[in-house]
Amino acid sequence: MRLLAVADQAPHIPLASLVRQHRPDVVVTLGDLEPDWLDALARFEVPVLGVYGNHDDGRYLGAANTTDVHLRTATVDGVTFTGFEGCVRYKRDAPLQYDQRQASRLARRLPAADVLLAHSPPKGIHDEDDDRAHEGFVALRDYLERRRPRLMLHGHTPPPPRGATQVGATTVVHVVGARLVTLP
Repeated sequence: MRLLAVADQAPHIPLASLVRQHRPDVVVTLGDLEPDWLDALARFEVPVLGVYGNHDDGRYLGAANTTDVHLRTATVDGVTFTGFEGCVRYKRDAPLQYDQRQASRLARRLPAADVLLAHSPPKGIHDEDDDRAHEGFVALRDYLERRRPRLMLHGHTPPPPRGATQVGATTVVHVVGARLVTLP
């Protein structure tokens, strides 16, 4: 399965061109995107799944014809997806930000899936411990160890993309802009 993942900034090539060129089986959005970047996807018969980032308004996924998978599952061609929105709280009363305890409670509701989509990385993988705004979630690291999805895709942490890291059975991929990923 080929996934076109988009996170945090507009791709260098228009999204419609990327879809035409690469013919992904699914497009996944990992948050902090401008809604108009996703408008072109309506022209294609490709499923679009996503989660919100900490700079999102929490309303555009439905309007962009995207299935919000935060704490839910969706299935595409027999592959299950689930998701986790937001980031570690670094501003008081900010929406789509959770302290580690809140994230842990929420993550208990994450169903088992083949692919985990998240805005933020798991603690210790592609995160920045010395930068509270880009710290990873302990709960996502625990989820990887417990549920062992085949793939996790995340955005949020600043460029350059940190590539792919193996965490047990899970390949964790950092996405900035757009990235084509093949399901392992």
